[in-house]
Amino acid sequence: MKSRPAGSPGTVFGKFGAFAAMSRKKKGGPCVECGRKVSSLPTTVEYRGQEVHLFDPAACVDCLRELCEKYSTVCANCGGPIPPFSHVGVLKGDRGERHLVHMSAACSTVGSAFHGYWGKGSLSRFLEIEAC
Repeated sequence: MKSRPAGSPGTVFGKFGAFAAMSRKKKGGPCVECGRKVSSLPTTVEYRGQEVHLFDPAACVDCLRELCEKYSTVCANCGGPIPPFSHVGVLKGDRGERHLVHMSAACSTVGSAFHGYWGKGSLSRFLEIEAC
């Protein structure tokens, strides 16, 4: 698994995106929120019936749960939670508004043409691929 530069959006794999590397634990570091030691990654919590696995940034269990409570948003397709540090699809509304969806076959009707990362309450690294 490639490492990302510091400050890049994290990686969350919930019920919508199982990933083989989750079975291999990485050594952690200090929690980005409270500074406590995170012994191994990914940090895993259950949030509203969804298992959330965070690889980067390093966060302790308590802080990850708090981040989910504070910064999760709602999927425009299924109504389920989208936790922070998630890769998201972006639906464009008629009045210029953006609606976020899980990047899964079940939720993402936009494919990968419009996507970004849901961070701490905001969309970042939004990418729009124009059709030919």
